[in-house]
Amino acid sequence: MEYKDVKCLAEVMNGFNCRFYLEKEGDRPLIVIGLNPSTADETNSDATMRKIIGFISNWNERSSYNFDGFIMLNLYPLRETSPEVLNQNHEFNPALHARNMEVISMILDNHTNAEILLCYGDSIESVKWLKDCRDDILKLIARHEGCSLFTLGDLTNMKNPRHPCRLAYATDLKRYSNPFKDN
Repeated sequence: MEYKDVKCLAEVMNGFNCRFYLEKEGDRPLIVIGLNPSTADETNSDATMRKIIGFISNWNERSSYNFDGFIMLNLYPLRETSPEVLNQNHEFNPALHARNMEVISMILDNHTNAEILLCYGDSIESVKWLKDCRDDILKLIARHEGCSLFTLGDLTNMKNPRHPCRLAYATDLKRYSNPFKDN
């Protein structure tokens, strides 16, 4: 899969540069939820997006997943290259979160039976309010019947889905049980 023909929804909100999604359209896209957006846009990928595309290509070669696109979402839409800087320089902004939830809801409404990869890593531990954002998103996903959640291999020691950048392409998808879904 190549990083081309990618759509980007980016906005400046309350003086903050935000990115709500990157999308390479397909009949069977993998929805990916990371921590927060970095530098990728509609023309340039970043390390995380290059790794996601590598995983998709690898899975398509050796399994029956056949993902033909992706939609990259995040727990929080504020562009920042380091989660630690996010914590040091920013407070939770309800308007940014509400817009992010609106966009994620729209994506889920348009992709019934979505396969969703959670990959925000342990950096979620460095920003207190990101866990609330994660919980709101997982609750939203739980209301969309047919969605399947996955992680990259086993959870970290801190029980978080692993970030893709330091993982081998041989890492498989592993089912993740949504704690907010009624069993």
